[in-house]
Amino acid sequence: MSYRNSIPMLELPPPRLPDSARTRHRRATSETMFPIQEGLDIAHTQRHSTPSMMERADKIEPHERPSHPTPGSVQRPPDELSPRPDRRSLISQLSRVSARISMTPSDLQCPIPLVDGDQVRAEALLGLRDHELPAYVHPDNHGEPMNGRQAWLQACLAALIVFNCWGFSNAFGLFQAYYQQYYIPNTPPGTISWIGSTQLALVFGLGVPVGQLIDKANFRVAFHGGSVLMIVSLFCSSYCKTFATLWLVQGFLTGIGMGCIFTAGIISLMTWFDERNIGLALGFAASGSCIGGVFYILIARRCLALYGFGPTMRILSGVALATMILPNVFFRERRRVQHQLRPNANRGPFALIRVFAEPAYLLVAVGMFLSFEGLYFGFIYLVSYAVQVLHLSDTTATNMLIYMLLANLPGRLIPALASDMRFGPLNTMIPITVLSAIILCIWAAVKPDQSSLTAIACWYGFVSGGIQALYAPSIHAFCLEPLDDGSGIRMVTDRIGVKAGGIFSVIGVAVLTGNPIGGALVGHGSSQTLDNTSYMPALYFAASCLIGGGLFLFAARMKKVGRRVTRA
Repeated sequence: MSYRNSIPMLELPPPRLPDSARTRHRRATSETMFPIQEGLDIAHTQRHSTPSMMERADKIEPHERPSHPTPGSVQRPPDELSPRPDRRSLISQLSRVSARISMTPSDLQCPIPLVDGDQVRAEALLGLRDHELPAYVHPDNHGEPMNGRQAWLQACLAALIVFNCWGFSNAFGLFQAYYQQYYIPNTPPGTISWIGSTQLALVFGLGVPVGQLIDKANFRVAFHGGSVLMIVSLFCSSYCKTFATLWLVQGFLTGIGMGCIFTAGIISLMTWFDERNIGLALGFAASGSCIGGVFYILIARRCLALYGFGPTMRILSGVALATMILPNVFFRERRRVQHQLRPNANRGPFALIRVFAEPAYLLVAVGMFLSFEGLYFGFIYLVSYAVQVLHLSDTTATNMLIYMLLANLPGRLIPALASDMRFGPLNTMIPITVLSAIILCIWAAVKPDQSSLTAIACWYGFVSGGIQALYAPSIHAFCLEPLDDGSGIRMVTDRIGVKAGGIFSVIGVAVLTGNPIGGALVGHGSSQTLDNTSYMPALYFAASCLIGGGLFLFAARMKKVGRRVTRA
């Protein structure tokens, strides 16, 4: 639909025909005689009776007039006349004064469209009347409103998406113990963990291709295709009998489907919220992980005892099918206006390399890699530790994982609220990462009994929930960038897919390698010979990774905002 059919056009004077250089100089001098700052103040206070630019200039007292030369005061040859204000300086001035005018997208009844000619743009901006503001002062003027009712509906649907993607992944600790003891007992624990690690890695690791699909307006292809692949793969995994087939179907194919759904959902959800609510929105969506984990664990534990592995997986695929109907019908990306000054910013084979060349972005990517390298060891090996070291029953050991996930729920929401209300995502995530490492060190140093292991599991679930809730808002903060023209616009929407997807892919590599390395450090001995000392190297490895991640995140924070005490 054309601009003329949607928004009333600004009543500008007829287009000027080419004229002499002296006439252009006289027009430029008279129109720029009145400062833009002062003109916009009058436009904001006198909305219904706005004089023209020349009438405003006539009302200025002589001593208040700027000391610009009049056309007749200085005689110059035509080729030495002063040029009109250039586009870059004009947009920069308008961006500084626009913050003083209280405007919302609904106030922009007659926005000035973006045009290609700099002269037309300059004339329109110099002739601003009433409360008119050019469309490119904010790239989302013609998009859907952020933080609104529709945005929170998308957050609820995103919680269902995370319910399936991360709920099943969080339940893999139960399958890890089941495979070790009953289903494929001759396979080493480190080898079995490749199934869950591959699945986790693909949930994150498809960030770059899926992000580029979203940037090219192919959200539906990734989201609906991933939903079908995830459900079909879960169903087919019920017929797998060996490690190779389990890795291929449950680990690889299911992981691809989950990665398409999760990455498309989270990146699209980022476009619905600004910095005021992005932490709470993503934290609310991430809470579906805890609820889904508990739900899938309870169903799987009951069905594995009653029906065996095959029927259990078919039941879980039916649960995934039922809970993905609403997201596939109603979840969608936000309609947004692509920025028009850099249309090729996210294209070409070197787009991702250009993104990682930014120092702050590179530091936060390394910090996320190290943090997630050690984050999920406690979730994956808690049940095995309880069974092999403390010799607890399968039900009691699984209950500990449920307690950890239940504690993980407030651990996601409380840091998200603190991030939005006061500190910012990166400032909140850094101490949480270090505190998670300290809890793992306590686990390794003190041989716990059943009650103390339950306490450690709950505390680790609560504290590490902040990492799982705030990594996406922290990435979102590094997807905001100023424009090259100095206009002060903070977010470039045409690169959010490739920038967020780049760090998602880095996290995917971390979770792919972290758990197998931890499993290899546990040892290859039989379950009867494993004790607390067998898990100490793996626990210290995970803790050192978390500490290193916190240090790199702190370096990224310093690179971004310096030593100032401010939100980050």
